[in-house]
Amino acid sequence: MKYSLSILLFLVAQLLYAQESPLAIAKVHYEFKHVNDSTQRDQFIRDETVVYLNPRASYYTSYSSKRMQDEVKKQMEDPGFDGTLNITTRTTPSSSSYLLDADQNKMTEVVSVASDKFAIPQTYPTQDWEILGDRKEIGGYDCQNAKTTFKGRTYIAWFTTELPFSYGPWKLHGLPGLILDARDTKNEVIFAYAGFDKIEDGKTSVALPQNVITTTTEEVKKIQEAFKANPQAYMQAQSGKNRTISVGSSGNMAVVKSSSGSGGGSPLGALDPSKIKSFNISKDDKYKPSKVTNNPIELAP
Repeated sequence: MKYSLSILLFLVAQLLYAQESPLAIAKVHYEFKHVNDSTQRDQFIRDETVVYLNPRASYYTSYSSKRMQDEVKKQMEDPGFDGTLNITTRTTPSSSSYLLDADQNKMTEVVSVASDKFAIPQTYPTQDWEILGDRKEIGGYDCQNAKTTFKGRTYIAWFTTELPFSYGPWKLHGLPGLILDARDTKNEVIFAYAGFDKIEDGKTSVALPQNVITTTTEEVKKIQEAFKANPQAYMQAQSGKNRTISVGSSGNMAVVKSSSGSGGGSPLGALDPSKIKSFNISKDDKYKPSKVTNNPIELAP
């Protein structure tokens, strides 16, 4: 079965490559761990992340919000739902996603602020990999290891040539197969394999989100600061449709109508929000990440 899947993916990948299709044909899940505070190594950040794949590109993003939406939907569709949503947070969803386009040597960072998404063109990342001799099995796939130094950290990655994608988690890519596990040598940044799925819906694309607003890092920082200073005002501005958001030098937000703007959208989708009477939001007692970041993922430019 494993080899049949590999052959099938290879054939589909070749077909989509010939057609220049943006459709995703597979996704790989990772358990992400980041020791963001070097003085409290047991209080690390964690997230569930996913990479959507096709032969030409990959899109790395947090999957935690999707899990939360699924839980909300499950509770609200339960016949016994009494109007109270009980949500337990066990992760810290990353605000940044990354689209890597190998054909055009382009990377775009997508930053989320509430339900707005901002696209920032970035320098395409490259890694100089040294393929090593060790082998082991991960998720039923035969893997071999490789080493690189990137952004101030040395990473050991395990990749499989049984899956025809030269991508991996975050900004890591360029090996002759899919990276299933990657971690730095200090075990401070870890991407551990958590599953691989085919995608056959014909709807999921490896592309920028719809209605994304293209801007700069500087502008996004201003918007993030404005949101942090007054979330309520930002959310009220979000309720308008077909608009972009800009921040003046004073830090005040302005709502500007534009045909390329982003609608606010609702995480509830087609569910009826009037059914919700109250929220109970709590943190998992076992998840207590440090609020201090003195050990960022990228230690060097």
